[in-house]
Amino acid sequence: MSRFAEALPAALLVVPGPGGTVTFIQQLKGPYAGSWLLPGGGIERGEAAEAAALREAREETGIAVESCSLFAVYEFTGKWAEGDYHLLMFACLADRAYELPVGYEGHNVGEIRQARPGDIAMHCTDYQILTDAGLTAYDDETIARGLAEDGITMRAHRVGSTKRFIAP
Repeated sequence: MSRFAEALPAALLVVPGPGGTVTFIQQLKGPYAGSWLLPGGGIERGEAAEAAALREAREETGIAVESCSLFAVYEFTGKWAEGDYHLLMFACLADRAYELPVGYEGHNVGEIRQARPGDIAMHCTDYQILTDAGLTAYDDETIARGLAEDGITMRAHRVGSTKRFIAP
């Protein structure tokens, strides 16, 4: 049985970059392998969600984000080659924009890019996440269509009032 078959707690970090870009990684493993996603991964035993998001972003992108804030928890369910998957994804937003370190090769990722959301073939789950973070404005129909095409059920549990990233 895959470790993804039971609810797997994970965390991601939305890391704005320069000029209205967002930091994306090309995932190598898991249900969304091959997709452009936001940096993130499993929460380790005893680790806080925000700490996991910061650690995963550093491992995958080389960016040492100083602080972040939790803005939502998403529940993803679907099927992939290894069977069913169920993710509980804690989504955090970096405190400011960061640039990628030159020449960094991420841990367990194919490529790393900072791109405007409309200029990269990002994964459909990122439509909702980036909209909730205040960085894009995808409409409900576009989000629902993308999720349906990929056979994903996504439930959003937004955390109270959150500070949204505002570009300088």
